[in-house]
Amino acid sequence: MLWQQINIGGGMRKLCTSIAATVTALFVLLAPSVEAAGDELFPRPDSLQPAIAFWTRVYTEVDSQAGFIHDSRQLNRVYQTLRFKRYQSPREQDQIIDQTLQRYQTALLALAEGKREDLDDIEQKLFTLWGDDATPAMLIEAAANVRFQRGQSDRLRDGIINSGAWESYIRQTLREYGLPAALVALPHVESSYNPLVRSSAGAAGMWQFTRFTGKHYMRVDHVVDERFDPHKSTQAAARLLQRYHEVLKSWPLAITAYNHGLSGVRRAVRETGTDDIGEIVRQYRGSRFGFASRNFYAAFLAAADITGNSEAYFGILERHHPDSYWIVKLPVYLPLSALTEQLELDAGVLRALNPALQRSVWKGKKYVPKAYHLRLPPSLDNEDITTVFKQIAIADGRTDQVPDIVYKVQRGDTLSQIAQRFNTNVRELMALNNLRSKNRIRSGQSLRLLNASAAKAVEFASVRLVAIDD
Repeated sequence: MLWQQINIGGGMRKLCTSIAATVTALFVLLAPSVEAAGDELFPRPDSLQPAIAFWTRVYTEVDSQAGFIHDSRQLNRVYQTLRFKRYQSPREQDQIIDQTLQRYQTALLALAEGKREDLDDIEQKLFTLWGDDATPAMLIEAAANVRFQRGQSDRLRDGIINSGAWESYIRQTLREYGLPAALVALPHVESSYNPLVRSSAGAAGMWQFTRFTGKHYMRVDHVVDERFDPHKSTQAAARLLQRYHEVLKSWPLAITAYNHGLSGVRRAVRETGTDDIGEIVRQYRGSRFGFASRNFYAAFLAAADITGNSEAYFGILERHHPDSYWIVKLPVYLPLSALTEQLELDAGVLRALNPALQRSVWKGKKYVPKAYHLRLPPSLDNEDITTVFKQIAIADGRTDQVPDIVYKVQRGDTLSQIAQRFNTNVRELMALNNLRSKNRIRSGQSLRLLNASAAKAVEFASVRLVAIDD
């Protein structure tokens, strides 16, 4: 028997088949479950209670078509719930947000200057909230702290549904690394369990790794970016969290470091003289310790509470089932077109199962790399896969990857000119070279370009099928 379905639950068994490749069939049957964060490992200082309550409201009361106007330091001061019309564009919404923030700032400054008569609705609301005891300095600071937070109830709800596909794998990985099960809530805060999401800061995937951090734990390049692979990135996140906790000896600090960085949290501990997360959030004024970093741990606690009791907030939700697939470890470099044609697969189906493969592969400018663990849909027949992969390996296998071209920027070059010259586009050049702006290239800079030329084909004298029992 060359192929076998594997259930992972009470244990793991693996059967590999070699056709000059190693083929592993993995069928993962996992059950969703999330615990709330326990107080022993994840303390809840009194000073953080307003923040936890605030994030509970953000995650359950308002969706992404609404949000709160609030004080960024005193999160129990929520001034207004701002709701948008479905037809309003992001630009129109931004304009409404800016105008509303300015109205509250102006009103607070007017109160700081002593205005107490002929108050408009917003001024009266703020006067009632802050009271007559508020000093001018307090009101001026409040004006500087007016902020908008978009709601996330729809995103958290989607995240709970999405989590069914990977939550049990994450829990299993956390156990393997000796980490608390409550950390399974962290992807809700980072990405709503969306493995394909990118942030404006360049973080990517379900665990939101930056390229810099990701390269320490995964393959991150223009052919394969494992930040988008839920399994590889989960292993990487477990290793990173394990390291942070080993250094900081505290889960509140380790979780904060996941957002703010290890050196930043160590600096906060050093400057405040405490490892109490509540005191650090209250006292620390580091230039990079902004709203997101200050609130990351509180948001995590809120997300853990809600997802641990999701029916109370969202009713019964049907979670996604874990994906089932075959895994084939490729012995050679292979053109994607050979795989889709010979296996009679839609490229979209293959892409959904292999999110780590980059655009260069899907556009045919790079081969699926040697030793890559290719996921295939379970609908494919065992015997057919074995036969077809034997044929593909012989006919289309390559010994080497398609090489890149390196171009040195000349004086006066623009990215659009270079893209046109090499039959590509600006977006691809920016992604390939990790450029943040199309206008920021300099003379003498080396740019990588994809080369569409073919590498040498593999010649197989013979192929043997060998069953390997691990």
